[in-house]
Amino acid sequence: MKTPFRTFVLLAAVVIAMTAGLAWKLDFGFGSVMARSLPPYAPDFMNANREYEKQSFHPHRIVIIGSGPTALGAAKRLYDLGQGKNNSVITILEELGKPGGLASSVRDDKGFLWDVGVHVVFSHYTYFDRVLNMAVPEWNYRRRASFAFMKGSDDTRRFIPYPVQNNIHVMDKIDQQKSLKGLEEITKNPSSRKPENFDEWLLQKFGEGLADVFMRKYNRKIWTVDTKDMNSAWVGERVAVPDIKEIKTKIAEVDNGKSAKDSEWGPNRFFRFPKYNGTGGIWESVARMLPSHWFRFHEKVTAIDIDRKIITVVAGTGVKTSQYSLAYDTLISTAPLDTFTSLLQSHYVSLGQMQQLASQLVYTHTHIVGVGLTGQLPRILADKSWVYFPDSDSPFYRVTMFSNYSDDHVPKPGTYWSLMCEIAEPQKRSNPDYWSKENLLKESIQALVLYGFITADMVVSKHYRRLDHGYPVPSLKRDTILDTIQPWLQTKDIYSRGRFGGWKYEVANQDHSFMQGVEAVDKFLSNVPELTYPDPNRANSKKNRDRTIPLDYEFVIAHYKENLNWMKPHANHTLIYHQGNDLGPPFQFYGWERLENLGREAHAYLVHITTYYNQLANVTVFAQGDNLRGRCYKDITRFIDSAKKGVPCILKGFVRSTWDKPIFRRGHIVKAKGTLGQMYQDLYGKPHPKGVRECGNGCFGATKQMILKHPVEFYQRALTYVSKSSNPEESHYLEILWYHFFEAVNDSAVN
Repeated sequence: MKTPFRTFVLLAAVVIAMTAGLAWKLDFGFGSVMARSLPPYAPDFMNANREYEKQSFHPHRIVIIGSGPTALGAAKRLYDLGQGKNNSVITILEELGKPGGLASSVRDDKGFLWDVGVHVVFSHYTYFDRVLNMAVPEWNYRRRASFAFMKGSDDTRRFIPYPVQNNIHVMDKIDQQKSLKGLEEITKNPSSRKPENFDEWLLQKFGEGLADVFMRKYNRKIWTVDTKDMNSAWVGERVAVPDIKEIKTKIAEVDNGKSAKDSEWGPNRFFRFPKYNGTGGIWESVARMLPSHWFRFHEKVTAIDIDRKIITVVAGTGVKTSQYSLAYDTLISTAPLDTFTSLLQSHYVSLGQMQQLASQLVYTHTHIVGVGLTGQLPRILADKSWVYFPDSDSPFYRVTMFSNYSDDHVPKPGTYWSLMCEIAEPQKRSNPDYWSKENLLKESIQALVLYGFITADMVVSKHYRRLDHGYPVPSLKRDTILDTIQPWLQTKDIYSRGRFGGWKYEVANQDHSFMQGVEAVDKFLSNVPELTYPDPNRANSKKNRDRTIPLDYEFVIAHYKENLNWMKPHANHTLIYHQGNDLGPPFQFYGWERLENLGREAHAYLVHITTYYNQLANVTVFAQGDNLRGRCYKDITRFIDSAKKGVPCILKGFVRSTWDKPIFRRGHIVKAKGTLGQMYQDLYGKPHPKGVRECGNGCFGATKQMILKHPVEFYQRALTYVSKSSNPEESHYLEILWYHFFEAVNDSAVN
């Protein structure tokens, strides 16, 4: 038995050797032909092919350069999708010693906390909101109070509420009439021609008067370039277009001695800020939600071979550094696009073209000057969030009352306060002495004294930081450059995203930047199209709810002004729909959304179902904020088990039969236009049954399958019934029907 087996093994070895030799000859011949047909600068096809064969079985290697909001958005999405295990290896390279990037914070030796410029949290994205809700437990909620401080034609400086174009009634009469005249001219003779630059856009939207009084001055100061050298594609929602009728009404009210209401506009009219550790604390908290071994701090990228997909990294600080190579399959870069492209290496001549294009991108340098002060905020600043400065008698374009955001920003609240100034320096400066740290500190403090905001003896701390890349300027050539470079990079499996990685100011806030990272991951992992980077106007036009963090169960609470302490134990699974006037929740929930006060609790429930119809939790419990008064389980978690058994709620124990008679005629209920039976006919498209079982109150639970037994259009029709007043009779109709909506369903029958 042994001899035949040995013979078999020997023959097998011979066959394998012959096959390998033939394969080697075929591979060699093919390689030779290809080498002769490729240009001399092409990479070695044979080596590349063998490298692919060696790598075809390794996990997907994903490298992220940077650890600011964009990088952390990408990393969080990878984590939520279960990446970083056997399926992939994730590496985050950060040159500095902590995460945050341009959204980091630092505390000086006097105890004052400073951000890298002004960052407040407001959002166009549910996913962003909920990640931050889970990362940061305590927030301060604020109503924006921003102003322009500017000198009028009468040489008097005034605070003009933001946006200036909606509040010209506060200006002196000369500037007011000049601005109004320009608005009237463009109203009578509107232009349909596409503006060739930002200056033309300003003239078309605001007229010559406003452009001269404020627009050109301020934009020239913040962007450091002429408005004629900027495109207008970036504007989107960032500039409010005034309503001339409303402006004239306000002017008439002021002329008649009345107090005209200032205009509120913009997505950040309500914002939040962490109670502790500044903006940087947000991103350090998000980073802590991720595996620590993904991060490599104090590691700087010095070169990237895009042919072999090899990154050269210098690790360490000071004189103790070492160099190593890191391979990748997909690369996400959040570094400035011009800097990043200069690090690339390739045999292909197209790289040189990309580097030359990237060098034409325009940006500003930003200087941050923080002034720590003793005493208390003066009355003229105490009610303000930040102030814009269009005039040339100050170096800064914006000053933030930073101590107004959080008590944690000063050593001792009530004893100290702080201002943070932002100064824009042109990309190519002509006077180095002016832009020195010493001079800008001096000039800033002098201007604050000149304006009467502070006295020199109040200053107890001075903070300074210069950002080489401050603002990505939307230059005339910007979009053409980006439309060439970005697709080229993606053919190399590189996604350059973020404030400077993407170079689109219109989507450069924290929420935008974070979601650019999230969407890049969805694109290369699942081929889900990106939204934010390719279509800024669409991203900014709505609340984007298509990405969520799925939960096994969720509590949906309709809230007006009730005490919510009873929900503290369940906060990380609770979404509050607030229909009152609070700026924010008393403590942090998984989700908190503001709704108009319509339709009682039914409106909130139906908004949730229609909004998240395709992203529902496995079980959703609906309740009011009144601590489960009435016929509700006193332990809200009991609704979860009940729903899983096919029973939405506690039953009243009788059958409703009053379909065609008035049901509610008490309190301040707005009478329905039809009966309960007519409503049922409209929703179901068929006559009502003899009776239905009812929930005791507006508290019930439903599995995803229970809810999906009806199409989304069913709930949308129901929502129209409770979207007309604060207390419509139809909301009580729906309270009768909740059990009927969700009574037991065969889960296997629903996809």
